[in-house]
Amino acid sequence: MYDMVPLKPVAITLGAAIIAGRALGVVNPRRYRDIARKFPRAVWPGILFLTIVLVWSLIVVSRAGEEGMIIGKTYVYAFLAATYVGLIVLKFDFLAVRGLAILLLMLAKVVVDSANQLDTPWRLVMTVIAYIWAIAGMWFTVSPYRMRDMIDWATATDGRCRALCGLGCAVGAFLIGLGIWVY
Repeated sequence: MYDMVPLKPVAITLGAAIIAGRALGVVNPRRYRDIARKFPRAVWPGILFLTIVLVWSLIVVSRAGEEGMIIGKTYVYAFLAATYVGLIVLKFDFLAVRGLAILLLMLAKVVVDSANQLDTPWRLVMTVIAYIWAIAGMWFTVSPYRMRDMIDWATATDGRCRALCGLGCAVGAFLIGLGIWVY
């Protein structure tokens, strides 16, 4: 369906993204708190995430063979476009969370497929992360307010925010290390 992505760049990119997303919380937890608490109800990140999902879905469908499809690709394209517009127009509340949740579900498949290419027990680190993403994606899709509550709890105090963001940065560094030296 699509070309497999090697686990090495997946782990390095994921680790770098985790560090980039958490570094501000270590350095300036108040600023991080202000940004993080606005995220769940933000509109433009949601539209960006949903646009990425739409384009990605269109690419996957365009590469799919016709033999397994009950209806034509044209109807699938129309359904994807209608779903995209419907999510933006009808589910405007918590759009960023919903968009991120769908993106996490799609990314989880790529990570699992990449991890299955290697025969090392360390690939399970990425597999576990992918399954956590899949569960989080499903959970945040049906109850997006939970992310808001989790962000509020995680950023309640500067110390908690620094500790959790520092832990996130350590996980990101660990994944980069796995990508460089193991995968």
